[in-house]
Amino acid sequence: MSRQQRDALDAILRSAPRSKVRPTPEEQRSGFAAAVTRPAPESVVTRRAVLGGRPTLELEPADASARGRLLYLHGGGYVIGSPDTHAGLVGELARRAGLRATSVDYRLAPEHPFPAAVDDGLAAYRELLASGTDP
Repeated sequence: MSRQQRDALDAILRSAPRSKVRPTPEEQRSGFAAAVTRPAPESVVTRRAVLGGRPTLELEPADASARGRLLYLHGGGYVIGSPDTHAGLVGELARRAGLRATSVDYRLAPEHPFPAAVDDGLAAYRELLASGTDP
């Protein structure tokens, strides 16, 4: 998360009225998405795919080499976040590294308790290995 995104999220959290009612996971997710979502850089092509049985966002910079792949598991404590909320960050990482990137839309808690998200990331990694991607 960039400094600008952290500042925006902090401002939202500080300005929100205090309530004894905790926001639902969906409310937390939508608030987070509204605060931090940034699109991938213009020089990075995005497309939807499936890896390890989970939806993914593939990001490919114009100058990506054929070698290597960045497998990205977004932050959010396994409760919030998605490939879409992190597309800007992952796209920039892919562009600077000159690699294709795959961001996994792993299952989130509390609907899918631990170790669901870890299992999803591992399944994606294993499928990359099975397809010939060098670890």
